[in-house]
Amino acid sequence: MLRILHLCDQNWVSTASTFVKYHRKFGNYSRMVTLSRCEGEFEEDICLNLPLVRGNRFDMALKRVMNLAHRNAPKIDDAGGMRVWKPRSGFESLLFSLRDTMWGPRIYSGIERHDLLSFDIYHLESGSGFFRDSRIIKKLKAMGKKIVCYYLGTDLRDRGVIPEIDALSDLNITTEFDHLALHPNLRFSFLPFETGAFEVRQKENDRLRICHAPRNRLFKGTERIIEACREMEDRHGVELVLIEGKTHAEALRLKMTCDVAIDQIGDKGGTGYGVNSLETLSMGIPTLTSFTPEFSSFLADHPFIVVDHDNLGEKLEQVILDGDLRRRKGREGREFVEKYHEAGKVVKSIYAMYTELGWVDDQGNLVQGDLTGDRPER
Repeated sequence: MLRILHLCDQNWVSTASTFVKYHRKFGNYSRMVTLSRCEGEFEEDICLNLPLVRGNRFDMALKRVMNLAHRNAPKIDDAGGMRVWKPRSGFESLLFSLRDTMWGPRIYSGIERHDLLSFDIYHLESGSGFFRDSRIIKKLKAMGKKIVCYYLGTDLRDRGVIPEIDALSDLNITTEFDHLALHPNLRFSFLPFETGAFEVRQKENDRLRICHAPRNRLFKGTERIIEACREMEDRHGVELVLIEGKTHAEALRLKMTCDVAIDQIGDKGGTGYGVNSLETLSMGIPTLTSFTPEFSSFLADHPFIVVDHDNLGEKLEQVILDGDLRRRKGREGREFVEKYHEAGKVVKSIYAMYTELGWVDDQGNLVQGDLTGDRPER
């Protein structure tokens, strides 16, 4: 039996908790540690409830102030083809040090209470540890633990790797195709998703409903999407359903009432889709998004209707007028998620990486035995 810990700042899109669920299904012991609670969204396991973790109004305001103080200077250096995070000033370095000091008692208490140094493999979502100075990850590495950095979203685009952790990592995985060009040693993996939790829509509305659910309007190209949908409302009587400021449960309920989905036309990486689209595809809803040509080639059998800023109106009108196209893309979407993203398949593909690296044998047993160690140095 493997002991696998997933660490993330917040359980934003349930990726970490899905991993934990399927590790357990396969007979392994797994826990998830979050630094802060993601309010009203996904389940928690061990939550440290740390302050100053991104998400609330104060944290976002502080981030804006820091960006203004540094004149929006980037937080990254490009080193050897890889983006590397660095403090933008001595003041910012001091703030991270003060934050680590403030967090210390809660982190060490959580480590002792939940025996968090007793795991074999540590998955660090976004390639980040408990502290920005990486002290716990250094300790784990010295104890012989295996470190996995798992990058998703904008991690490598906007922040880059944390150099000390990158140097300690035994395996680097990304769910984002464009990340492969940002790090010399990354392996691609599909996001794990519980497709079976979603029913396929069986009947369309008399008046077609088109949904768009942005978390960040700028990144998603929302203003252009709204403009195109308003044109189609005037021309064809469809209805735009803009899903914002909702809990995840409310967002899913609204998506299930829609006939067409538009994910994005403005994702900075151009990678095209994430959990937002996996939900609509699993419901059998034809989904429009933007892809780079490279990603379209990489994922040649994808079911998406590929759009960009200029052709969105034309492609959307085509989908509105062609019922056969909608039904075909709906079927293909569900099949695609089952083929590539089904959680059990994805977790097994991660286990195959463990085996390839010699961490476990063909029966899934840890080659080095149960790795344990003493308490962290303070």
